[in-house]
Amino acid sequence: MPATRTRPARARRRATRAPGRAAERVRRALQDGAAVERLSRTFRALGDPTRSKMVLALSLAEICVSDLAHALGASLSATSHQLRILRDLGMVRVRRAGKSQLYALNEEAFGFCAPRVCQAWRAALGREAVARPRARSRARVP
Repeated sequence: MPATRTRPARARRRATRAPGRAAERVRRALQDGAAVERLSRTFRALGDPTRSKMVLALSLAEICVSDLAHALGASLSATSHQLRILRDLGMVRVRRAGKSQLYALNEEAFGFCAPRVCQAWRAALGREAVARPRARSRARVP
């Protein structure tokens, strides 16, 4: 006769227990269709290699479109299009400096996984790659 395996009493009680507060909070969050859709769009945006390169570049420095396009080896039009997608998702912020528009990574949009904070970014890129360069002090010429 084969041995019948039974679960311990503690495991049986756990399986029949009503969901806790954490499970209820997760269930409510998953019912928020807008939040789930935004998360999906964010991951799709980061899944594109060109946009991933842009996020990496913008985590290193604030840069104008033409310099970013040159660094990526892409056209101005293609770079602007990709930046608009990232800007619409709130991942990139832009500011005007004279005739140029300077783009920078909006680290607040990344939350706990911002490039300068997240261990995954640090492990993948190395600490030097995600550290912001220090501002250069300009010496006055007499």
